[in-house]
Amino acid sequence: MKSGCFFAYLKARRWCILLLITILALLFAVYGLYGLPWGPAAYTALLIAVLSLGAGLLDYRQVRKKAALLAALEQEMVLQLEMLPQPGDLLEERYQAILRTLNRRCTEAEQQKEQALRDASQYYLRWSHQAKTPLAAMRLLLQEEPVSVALLSQELLKLEQYVEMALQYQRLGSGFDDLLLQAYPLERLCREAIKRTAPLFIHKKIAVHLGDFHQMVLTDEKGLCFVLEQLLTNAVKYTRSGGEVSLSLEEDTLVVADNGIGILPEDLPRVFDWGYTGQNGRLDKRSTGIGLALCRQTMALLGHGISIESQVGKGTRVQLHLERKKLPMD
Repeated sequence: MKSGCFFAYLKARRWCILLLITILALLFAVYGLYGLPWGPAAYTALLIAVLSLGAGLLDYRQVRKKAALLAALEQEMVLQLEMLPQPGDLLEERYQAILRTLNRRCTEAEQQKEQALRDASQYYLRWSHQAKTPLAAMRLLLQEEPVSVALLSQELLKLEQYVEMALQYQRLGSGFDDLLLQAYPLERLCREAIKRTAPLFIHKKIAVHLGDFHQMVLTDEKGLCFVLEQLLTNAVKYTRSGGEVSLSLEEDTLVVADNGIGILPEDLPRVFDWGYTGQNGRLDKRSTGIGLALCRQTMALLGHGISIESQVGKGTRVQLHLERKKLPMD
């Protein structure tokens, strides 16, 4: 390593060595041209060479210390930038600044990855408990005579929705790779979502009203239908039997409204937070606080907005702002 460091040092200082040789050559050339005695020239050249050699040895010693310290840091599992040697010049200072920037970005990326893994672990733990409920219900229904096809269909729909939630979680992780942005008839997307959730409405005898609108929306069909199904399912869950749910269009905003139990004012600011269930969720033991969080992330990915307003005992209005917004390209 020492020989390698020495030759690397010579290569890095080659221009200084070449300059020294040039100065000595010029010294002898001047003495020769003027016919001066060679003794003073040789003595001057010797002094310059000795001083340059001494300065070079000191400089080489410092360089070798820095190289040894950097080699030791290279073996560390975590780069400790505070242990870097003091920069000897402006270039070294700039290089260390670049290293600190890269190290900060790597640290942030590692923290984000760890957080994503924790979120995924938490999500799938919640999801597995959530998916067990319709499976257990279906097993019990199959043991009854006669078997209720309507109730089985309802539990099957819940299970399908939980599977779709897991798939949507995966799609959000892939970002734009799984998006297909096209112009779709908004009314058709609403009808598809209503059709998918129809068994829930029928079971609780809840009426659903779809407004007459023929607007096109630039979106991703899978993503927007997922959001609509989640909102309709929540509306049914928190609306009493005989209630009503409506879908209407107000300019560029699609409103999903119900006359259910409503949401407490203190819960409203956090209903889209990951894992937050609120008072209604605590009453419904099956709630995990995942659905609305996925809706918000999905809408943000599509470049849309989502907001919610509610009054306890009067109902809830979820507003899907479908006007185009800047897509999050980060």
